[in-house]
Amino acid sequence: MLKLISERYRILEVKGTGGMSVVYKAYDEKQRRVVALKVLKEEYQKNADFIKRFRHEANAAAKVSHPNIVKLYSVGSDGDLQYLVMEYIDGQTLKEVIAREGRLKSEKAVRYALKILAALDHAHKNNIIHRDIKPQNILVDADDNIKVTDFGIARLVDGSTGTLTDSNAVLGSVHYVSPEQANGDPVDEKSDLYSMGVVLYEMLTGTVPFDGDTAVTIALKQVNELPRSMRAIYRDIPRSLDEVVLKALEKAPEMRYRSAAEMAKDLKRALRLPKGGFVNSSGFFGRFAGYMFRNGLNAVLVALSFITVLAIVIYGFVKVSDILYGVDVPAVVGMEKSAAEELIRSGDMITKTEYAYSVSVDEGVVISQDPAANSRGRRNKSVTLTVSMGVEPVYLPDTTGMNVEQALALLSENGFPTVNVTYANDVSREMNVVLSQSPNDGEAQPGQPVTLTVNSHLISMPLLNGKTRQQALDTLEALYLKPEVIYGYSTDSAADTVLLQNPAAGEELLRGDTVQIIVSLTRPVVYMATYALKVPYTTNVRIVLVSPSGNETEVFSDDCEAERMIYLELESGEAGEHQIMVYYAHEYVYTDTREFV
Repeated sequence: MLKLISERYRILEVKGTGGMSVVYKAYDEKQRRVVALKVLKEEYQKNADFIKRFRHEANAAAKVSHPNIVKLYSVGSDGDLQYLVMEYIDGQTLKEVIAREGRLKSEKAVRYALKILAALDHAHKNNIIHRDIKPQNILVDADDNIKVTDFGIARLVDGSTGTLTDSNAVLGSVHYVSPEQANGDPVDEKSDLYSMGVVLYEMLTGTVPFDGDTAVTIALKQVNELPRSMRAIYRDIPRSLDEVVLKALEKAPEMRYRSAAEMAKDLKRALRLPKGGFVNSSGFFGRFAGYMFRNGLNAVLVALSFITVLAIVIYGFVKVSDILYGVDVPAVVGMEKSAAEELIRSGDMITKTEYAYSVSVDEGVVISQDPAANSRGRRNKSVTLTVSMGVEPVYLPDTTGMNVEQALALLSENGFPTVNVTYANDVSREMNVVLSQSPNDGEAQPGQPVTLTVNSHLISMPLLNGKTRQQALDTLEALYLKPEVIYGYSTDSAADTVLLQNPAAGEELLRGDTVQIIVSLTRPVVYMATYALKVPYTTNVRIVLVSPSGNETEVFSDDCEAERMIYLELESGEAGEHQIMVYYAHEYVYTDTREFV
């Protein structure tokens, strides 16, 4: 096994093996910290395609910086050896957590899911689709923090077309792939949300929606079969969570959540409203139609029989309900329309909906109801809901064909000060002319953001690598390009200089395009010492390090058997003599000292 890479990274142990790489736990002897070292397998080290894919993972990871995504520290090579240096997470994969616990409680599963969705939302906003979301690629550390890792088959999305920039599609783990991935069709952000639905399904039930003896069998089920309701497996799963997951697992991408943020919003509501009813989905009839389409005449005959029996049962139920006593009308003012309708339906009443503008009530929320709340109603009678359409729209001028400065002034005069400007290149039109406007229906909500697409020259991306941060920012400003600065450490570059850039030099851009630069940080000075302790008897041992300035840090705490040897490699930002305070069974015992150099 490798021992030392680039005369810096000392291999400690193998942590995992993937399709094209091996992940090691390693010690960075220059930064004096534990890191994860992802090394391209030896058989692929001279394969140009695999090296390109490996470097692509680095580019994808470098574009994201989020508390729930594993950090990329550096990219390097040692001879033919290609490697990534990443944040080391001391914990387990989510797959291991599920295997240990069987299934997770609803609150815990939702808490984990919200952190994963936050990571996906950040990646999607940076035009990155992960494409391999699964519990094996989600790490849970000792503090229950979530980290998404392995962007090895992620792809950058061309914002103008929504298609993949790399046509060599790579299939993720078949239990978690979306139907479009299984079919080899184009994917987008909603493909990651399908995989997220599978992960949430597994967290809540301990099993995946589709399984089989072969990968082909499972892929066919992903494409053709409807998932079993989680409540059919465990009745204690809230109906609201079942509805959220089933929407994420819709076969057609357009029927799923539009974004990670939208799915997260419904998950938060699911904990507050466990009875559900607020998730917009294809519902029973949409699923029924899909079933019939896939199963043909036999399904039609079975369905007709089922509908006939169901109709007889419903008819009898309605006749009995006609002679029962009335019901109390629930209070639904201030509720969202779907939740209000569900609550009214639960009392065997029906709803009628009217709409009105309101300056004080948000769009989609009930303004008033008739009959009033807590009055006496009758089963099968209607409750009329007046639902807000939001603030009444105002006149929105059309600025298409205007100079961008004139357009901005006109929009501001009419109550639209928030304008997003994007750029396109049309050689047949003048520069700085508005090519299109959105929205452009002649009216909009007061203050609603407006997007203008403005004609721009093509700009050749300059070479920024090696420049100082300020030089790079000045260069981009002069070209009307937007900088996005990410900071990282480098072993061989001066502090505050550009290490990497994206896009690469020579690529053609438009005004307003974002350019990402990774800038080197000043390497921190770390002082070290070692400490060893033999535990005299079985007890809880706690060790606290006190720096010369008086800062206290707990460096060890555990229940220990008698005769156990404790070895600690201690780090401090201060040099000189430090105190080491030892506690047995939470009682102070003695103090040692060590010199940190």
